[in-house]
Formats: sequence, C-alpha cells, structure tokens
Amino acid sequence: MLEDEIKTMPQEVRKILIIEDEFPMRYLIEYQLKQNGYEVCLAKDGPDGLRAIAHSRPDVVLLDVMMPGMDGFEVCTQIKNNPETADIPVIFVTASEVREYRLRAFDVGAAEYMTKPFRAEDLVQQITAVIERQHHIHEDTEPDTAVPETVQAGHVISLFSPKGGVGVTTLTIQLAEAIAIQAERPSVIIDFDLPLGGVAPILHLFPRHDIVELLKFSPEHITLSTIDEFALRHRDNVFIIPAPGRLMNLQTNLPMAAFKQVTDILTAEGYNVLIDTGSHINQPIVDVLAGAKLILAITSGQPVANQHLNTFIESADRLGLDSRRILPVINEMAGPVRDITLSRVPAARIPYTGDASETKLWLKQQGLRKLVSLLY
Repeated sequence: MLEDEIKTMPQEVRKILIIEDEFPMRYLIEYQLKQNGYEVCLAKDGPDGLRAIAHSRPDVVLLDVMMPGMDGFEVCTQIKNNPETADIPVIFVTASEVREYRLRAFDVGAAEYMTKPFRAEDLVQQITAVIERQHHIHEDTEPDTAVPETVQAGHVISLFSPKGGVGVTTLTIQLAEAIAIQAERPSVIIDFDLPLGGVAPILHLFPRHDIVELLKFSPEHITLSTIDEFALRHRDNVFIIPAPGRLMNLQTNLPMAAFKQVTDILTAEGYNVLIDTGSHINQPIVDVLAGAKLILAITSGQPVANQHLNTFIESADRLGLDSRRILPVINEMAGPVRDITLSRVPAARIPYTGDASETKLWLKQQGLRKLVSLLY
C-alpha cells in the first residue's frame, strides 16, 4: 500500500473495456493496449458500456468524461453502486484538465484519472498499477483462519517552529528516514506548510495531487485506497503527501475532520504520520498540533529563535494545546551554538555538520536516534 512502484503484470491476459464516444481515440487506445497483450472490448457511450460490463466482466474500465446522453461520472456511479461490478477499477481517460472534474472522478470511485494526450507506456503502467492494487484488496478481504497479527499503531508527530528558517522541513524528512532505518517502521510525511510547502521540491518530486485536494473528500469517503492516490514514495517505508506547491487562496476553515480521518486511518495501519506545519500559526495549524501525540518545537539555538520558542510554549494553554506534549529540539542550522536559554530542557540536539566530519555526522545521527527513541 502507498506505493508508486509499478509491478510486473501477471501473465494471464487482462480484459480492458474502453468506453469512449470518439472513434479515433477509441481505436488508438485499443491499438495501444492490444500491442501490449491486453484483450480489449469497446463501447461507444455510457449505456453501451454498462451493457458490456454486465456481459464481459472486464478487469479494468477506461472511461471518458464528456459523452452524449450519459457522462462518465454517471457511468462510474452506476458501476460502483452495483454490487456485481463495484470492485471493477475505473480509470478516467479524458482531455479535460479541469480540477473539479478530477476531484469529482475520485469522489464517484475512480481508481485513477489520466489526461490526454498520454504515452502508451504511461497508460499500461496505470492499468498494471490498479490491477495490482485490486489484487491486494481481494487478498486482504479473503477469509483468514489464521490468528491475526496485531498491527502496532503509528503515532502522529507535528514539527513546528514559531521562527522560520530553522530547518523544520529538512528535519521532518530526516526523522522519517531515521524511523524507517532505526525502528524499521513506515512513515507518511504530510506537508501542511501551506500553500507552497517544501518537502516535494527538496526531494525533487513532481506531485499530481496534494493534501488540499485530499481534504476536499468528505471523511466517510476517505479510505486507505483514497490516501494511496495522493501519496508519493520517497524511499522504502517513507511516503509523502505534498502541499499544493503553488500560490492559492486558502480558507482558514479547511475541513479538519477530513484531516483527522486521514491520520486516523494511517496510524491504525501502522504508519507514523509526520506533519511539517511550518512556522505560521492559524486555526488549521492549531488543530493539527492539538491532534498530535508529540509536538517537536524546533529552534536553531539562536537567541531570536529561542525567544520565539519560549513564547510559543508559554502560549500553549491559550492556544488550546497540551504544553506537556511540546518538546523543544535544537537544530543547529547556522552553526554550533552555546549558552542556549530555553524554558525547558530540549528533547534532542541535532548538531551542525557544515564540514561533514565523521564525528559530527555521528553526533547528528545520535540526535535523530534520540528523537526516534521518543516513539519506540
């Protein structure tokens, strides 16, 4: 789960139904799929497609959005509302890049949304991926007489600093990697430093989806499979749900019930959720901090950053936060610091490693190990 890797397609021939009203596009996709060993069925509109599904039972449906009479959203809704066909993955294949269409597609049950034009290999990869996910879903739902193995729940950890430029984003990534290596536990980083964020750019990731899009789903429609569509793999056991990465008007009343649903699902499945909350306080950030098991409050050790951090801790009660969950962390971004004055003892210290000496790198590793030990 939460993997973007494309695995090898099984040797058995898979049947793909194409529901597309334009003959040239229908023919082109059919040709591309047959070249890759698929069995292909065709339907020229929505009603024709629903009849074809009932008759031929495809492994995947490729569905256009804009069609005469019955559009793709209605077709997908009928597929998902029918118990006999609800488990068939639907990939929307359309020329429309309208964001509302993409969100609506996922809301009615789409497994993926691709925009034309696309390369044949990209389409094959998406088909292979959704078939593989569907295979795992069937495995997960099959009766199991063995004694179930208890999944150790994950934790929600928010990283925040009232002073910008102290390395919150970098430390969030490093902590997720340390948890993966030292505790051998999976982590999901949620970039909530909205709207631009910084996690995806640092890791050279190019996301198609973001956390703000995910939060537009109503909580009851958010599942692990839904979250999987928005997560990018960084490395083994580390996944990213990025920020939008573009300027946008964000309302302060973000749907935080949906956010809690996301974190509840992930932690129940054993994922640690590390949230980069940046350096600005607003109500959504306060809600995120309040829902965390631990708040790692980051300072560079410089006097101004320390003063801001002390003020934040003193203000915790007024913000509705449990100050006992706030743990200061010194992240020496600008160089070694001494004579640090904080209102409470720091939980860990990440030393400056500008010259990358073996000793300093070892000390940095020990600082991260100390943070991991707070969880396990």
